[in-house]
Amino acid sequence: MNILSKIVAVKKQEIELLYRQYNLADLQAQCAQKPRPSTPLFYVSLADARQRGESFFISEFKRKSPSEGWINQHADLPAQLRAYAKAGARAISVLTDTAFFGGSYADLALAADTLGALQPGRPLLLQKDFVLDPIQIYLARLHGADLILLIAAILEPEVLQHLKNTAESLGMGVLVEVHDREELEKIDHLDFPVLGVNNRDLKTFRTSLNRVNVLKQDQQRYIISESGVRDAVDFQLVGQADGFLIGTGLMRRSEALQNEQHDTFAAFFQTTGKYLFKACGIRTPEMLMTAGPDWLGINFSPVSKRRPTPAMLEKLKDMSSFPAHWAALFYKNSEADICETLQTYPFQTVQLYAGDATPDFVRSLKQRVLLAVSIRNQEDLAQINDYAADVDCFILDGAVPGSGQTIETAIPADFPYPFLLAGGIHAGNLDRVLAIEHCIGVDVASGIETEGQVDAEKIQEISMLMERLKRI
Repeated sequence: MNILSKIVAVKKQEIELLYRQYNLADLQAQCAQKPRPSTPLFYVSLADARQRGESFFISEFKRKSPSEGWINQHADLPAQLRAYAKAGARAISVLTDTAFFGGSYADLALAADTLGALQPGRPLLLQKDFVLDPIQIYLARLHGADLILLIAAILEPEVLQHLKNTAESLGMGVLVEVHDREELEKIDHLDFPVLGVNNRDLKTFRTSLNRVNVLKQDQQRYIISESGVRDAVDFQLVGQADGFLIGTGLMRRSEALQNEQHDTFAAFFQTTGKYLFKACGIRTPEMLMTAGPDWLGINFSPVSKRRPTPAMLEKLKDMSSFPAHWAALFYKNSEADICETLQTYPFQTVQLYAGDATPDFVRSLKQRVLLAVSIRNQEDLAQINDYAADVDCFILDGAVPGSGQTIETAIPADFPYPFLLAGGIHAGNLDRVLAIEHCIGVDVASGIETEGQVDAEKIQEISMLMERLKRI
């Protein structure tokens, strides 16, 4: 059984226990006594955020997850929620699943009491669970939830519709979650205003940040990007969504939040305005500590002149973990060679080239994937469709990667996904990023070199120039 199947099996057992513990008719009667808005507040708040041109942030409280284990077992729920609210969260998600996420209905009730004390303008409360039966919805409402999550992967369309109608009859909003195109097509005919795209596959727990951008295409619904965002850089990769549900990335910052360091939390939610910079070809140990770039690329290509020095490789072997912004670059490497390198060095991020690695191989990786495409003509852009839902960000490169040659063919203005521009980029032509809407930064190799060696001064110059460029 995959992880999701295990969770559902346990959840069915829990629901049987709920029916022994509660009388459904009594729960329905109690819910009928609670006030209900004519339109769920979730939908009203989303419309307000869109009208203001603001992102809708859902901050999550969870102690653990199947993919991470214990994230913050002893987090102070009221302090955490107050920090979320003060920093600007429009909604707060609280897990009620105990076995896999360490949550409970008691947590939900405590959250409702905590947020209720923040009136007026309090964040809304989302019950996050694997909802299979109406009894869970009535309990969520009685414990203070304003909205619920419904996961398409575990519900037949007619059941999902019934559960949605039940929640809305109680004045609650509904966030309907999908993970892939198949799940979306199964329920796309249903009437629901908010679509959550989980960038994490709940069966394998692999994350692909570009998935939300793929499933957003041609959607008129509000889109919430769920899972995988760890920092402000990741926000740029999912920035086409209306809102974001963030859990692990915030729970790991609990200490700062509880110490009233709200600036740290606010900075985490910088979703626009910053162009990204990847410095590629880092090959000496001292350059690993370079500040400024959002990624440092370390080149393992057998045809590259920018491979790391022996001293660099020795330093990497001595490290048990790598920062997420170190990216292993592979070009003209076999898939076996890539696997061997990743077994030797614990990179969290890799850069591959379309055509070198198959889509199936990309899906097999646990690392974040930057996928580069060598552009010789417009036909080369067509291959992105085979990879789009399984990568985190694209890099559009020149015809001969590493040569310093610019892309000769025009990149269409409506290129649909966030990407880094590569190929002959240097301090003098960074304004090229301004010409294409979804260009979110640059990938620079030859442009940070002097006489064939990485030049720290050029890296700093480009870093400062990129800070001055502002995205619209």
